[in-house]
Amino acid sequence: MDFRTSTMIKSQFANLLGSLVLTVCFVSHCFSQQQSDQISFNDDIRPILSSKCISCHGPDEGDRHADLRLDTFEGATEMDSIVPGEPDESELIARVETDDEDSRMPPMEHGDGLTKEEIDLLRRWIEQGGGYETHWAFVAPKQHEPPEVTAGRVHNEIDNFILSEVQKAGLTQNPPAKPNALMRRLSLDLTGLPPSVHDEATVAAIDAFLLEATEENYANVVDLLLDSEAYGEHWTSMWLDLARYADTVGYSGDEYREIWPWRDWLIDAIAENRPYDQLVTEMLAGDLLPESTAQQQLATAFHRNTLNNNEGGTNDEEFRTIAVKDRLSTTLNAFMGLTVRCAECHSHKYDPISQTEYYQLLDFFNQTVDADKRDDRPKLEYLPRQYAEQNAKLEQKISDLEKQAAKRPPLWTVRRPDKTESRDGTKFEVLDDESILATGKLPNYDEYRFTFTIPSGETVRGLRIEVIPDKKYDGKVGRAPSGAFIVTQFRLGVHENGSERLLEFSDAAADFSQPNRHILSTIKSKVDGKKFDQGWAVNHPKDEYRVRREAIFTLKEPLNSGPETEVTLYVLHDGEWSRLNVGRMRVATTSVDSPAKRYRDKTLDPLFTEIASLKKQIKTPLRVPVLRDLPQAKRRQTHVMGRGNFASKQEKVSAGVLSQLHAMPDTLPMNRLGMAGWIFDSENPLTARVAVNRYWSRLFGIGIVETEEDFGTQGIPPTHPELLDSLAVDFQASGWDVKQLLKKIVTSATYQQSPSVDSKAHEIDPRNLLWSRGPRIRMTAEVIRDQSLAVSGLLSQKKYGPPVYPPSPIKRIVNAFTGGMTWVDSQGEDRYRRTLYTYIKRSQPHPLLETFDMSTRDVCSMRRLRTNTPLQSFMTLNDIMFVEMARALADRMVNESPSNDVESRIAHGLELALYRDAKPWQVEVLSELYQSALARFEADPSAAAKMMGETDLKSEALLQRASLTVVANVILNLDDFLNN
Repeated sequence: MDFRTSTMIKSQFANLLGSLVLTVCFVSHCFSQQQSDQISFNDDIRPILSSKCISCHGPDEGDRHADLRLDTFEGATEMDSIVPGEPDESELIARVETDDEDSRMPPMEHGDGLTKEEIDLLRRWIEQGGGYETHWAFVAPKQHEPPEVTAGRVHNEIDNFILSEVQKAGLTQNPPAKPNALMRRLSLDLTGLPPSVHDEATVAAIDAFLLEATEENYANVVDLLLDSEAYGEHWTSMWLDLARYADTVGYSGDEYREIWPWRDWLIDAIAENRPYDQLVTEMLAGDLLPESTAQQQLATAFHRNTLNNNEGGTNDEEFRTIAVKDRLSTTLNAFMGLTVRCAECHSHKYDPISQTEYYQLLDFFNQTVDADKRDDRPKLEYLPRQYAEQNAKLEQKISDLEKQAAKRPPLWTVRRPDKTESRDGTKFEVLDDESILATGKLPNYDEYRFTFTIPSGETVRGLRIEVIPDKKYDGKVGRAPSGAFIVTQFRLGVHENGSERLLEFSDAAADFSQPNRHILSTIKSKVDGKKFDQGWAVNHPKDEYRVRREAIFTLKEPLNSGPETEVTLYVLHDGEWSRLNVGRMRVATTSVDSPAKRYRDKTLDPLFTEIASLKKQIKTPLRVPVLRDLPQAKRRQTHVMGRGNFASKQEKVSAGVLSQLHAMPDTLPMNRLGMAGWIFDSENPLTARVAVNRYWSRLFGIGIVETEEDFGTQGIPPTHPELLDSLAVDFQASGWDVKQLLKKIVTSATYQQSPSVDSKAHEIDPRNLLWSRGPRIRMTAEVIRDQSLAVSGLLSQKKYGPPVYPPSPIKRIVNAFTGGMTWVDSQGEDRYRRTLYTYIKRSQPHPLLETFDMSTRDVCSMRRLRTNTPLQSFMTLNDIMFVEMARALADRMVNESPSNDVESRIAHGLELALYRDAKPWQVEVLSELYQSALARFEADPSAAAKMMGETDLKSEALLQRASLTVVANVILNLDDFLNN
């Protein structure tokens, strides 16, 4: 087809080509390639086609213009768009060179045409035969011989690859960073904490390196840091972004989800250096492993971090499908660096992933039990290790006390009901422990009626009602999904001579009543002139209705049972709130006088009070959402979905993998476990590359492939492809040993360079993509806060457990508008725990994390793009936590300084924060700030008291501490402190 005879398809070409433009290589690299004799398709031509042509002439057959495909040699030559060896006969060249606006490619409305340099590359490429190459990332990595270098420090092969490119660019390797700066960088990178807070052995090793900066001493520090507990916590934060981890389910209700045991499992797995392939396999399919353990099943909570929509009126199948698609997208994005979500609606526009293949992959994840139900089932009953250890100690104490109690008359007699009834249709089951479990339908309101027999000769002066959590109701005390209940009235009737007489209660007490829902309101309308809202409820800010509760009632007149006596307890659920009925309860009686008052005064019986208190501390198994496959008979059929709509089912498909990569080995099952095996198959070209690139990026601030999330044709090519391949091959050969990989990187001379930059290096390599100098990057939100806690001396070493609630300015918003949650600031050491333990509410994340670029955790996030905004300064200067840390640092400056003068104290504060000697000019400037603050506080002592959270306005020491707090606040905001 020549230019003159192409009129009939001009109109089709007029709507060509999206103008998505990406940076695909260094300018210097492009120009050097243009001057070379041989044109590389991957390096020189693919970037041009990807940015100018492939969106309209690529893999997506449904949106392919003029039936022309330019991403394959067969497609490009079929219509003479490319005539190998003949650029002047090639329609592609005619279209990009023409001045005719109707014929030019890309069309005017899609952006600028090709540059002269780009056209020249295309011409020379066609002259050389127009050969195509497989996209670099789809070719299995291979080991490369490290290049010879003529100068510079070489600690391992990383340095050979880096130095070779540095020297080609006319640059030289930077000198090593100063020992103290290197120790700070290393400690923060490997553990997220500064060097001074580690154990004695590690601090001693660091000191040894500072005295003698040898490679042996350095390697010793690396080993100790990699073995520290802080290492596991620090590197877990990266995985939480990948896993879209949060403590709530998302969407409008955004209720609490008890998934933190998975986070603790991950900390341990990373700390013990579980091989990367094993770690990921357990997260994807731990439940399918032969004889899977509870830990392996817990690992699959990785994919239960998907959002769950509990809003009324939503379609469960729609949101189940959304969650399944998210699992597929997360899996391929996190472990293979592929973006597949666009293939949900049509074949991928840039990468060889058809819509059919997308749904074949989806079938692997479409067979799990979960279905967007409010109770988040299926769940694994799991008792965390620290809970089991605590329970063992408590149970021993309880056993000892019960042995003492057995020698005394019983305080309470548990009553087994002879008959259970319901006004509105609830059914009941009496359990072995004599408790009564409500089952069957859940009516809007109800009255439970339990009839007991009091044996002859017994006296009853009071009742105890226990409300007990049950796994039938997700480990909560109420039948409602939230676990809440409201009992509006308790009544007790005694049967006499064929009729019933109601007994009167004179008093009531409970271990907990929420505000305005006091236990007394179930027996009285007013108490001491104070009116309670109707009903007893137990909404505690932290227990999520998972704690056993009890109420004690005193009868106005004792019930003396001469002959055997029958009584009925009535438990009424009524009022303005519906479907808030108790799930499980147990009834006991006592003959002790005034049991409610004595219970309230804790004098009912000290021994039994202590036993009851200890029993309340016993932790019951948590119920963590996990993956579990449907039985074979209930497997779902997977269909291609028209335009991605779950309701538009087209052809049926079965599980399959991407044809353009490698086949599924016959030895693997066609389920999630098999898919994990396919991901880690030795022929998979992506998995190892993506992993080592991610770890490199966390240490250097940018990956060898900058677009960590996209190793496809639209991603930015690697700056050092041979280095990336060699690291990937080594990583696989090591048995996927992450600590070995990290050690190799941090022991390289490349990593240990000074970050200083001269004008030449800044001009040639402004973003340090050649790594001619050491990394210097703004730290993540977690490290910024954790380092500040550590330097101030406030950091808690407590590990694991439920999320904590450090002070947050969003507290009022969270409490008012989102999911009925009450944010209560943590006290004690929980207030100062590492940031990865902070409660993450998807609809209102903690402002510190959001301001410093943490992902929303709604979807998988492969990398955080660092920003620099005024809000970040406002946060670290004014947030209450940073003010508290500044106060604590000021106290350290006073208490630990070798001298009492202001300058020495300020110098000590700088040394604590920056891990180096203070510079005289910094001390001078901060001394001036101190004097200015002191003058202000002397003029207004109330401002000093407010700064320090104290009331003594006359203390000279307070004014000095407040002034030092201002200085400490500035120290914690220095550029050298916030960057590493």
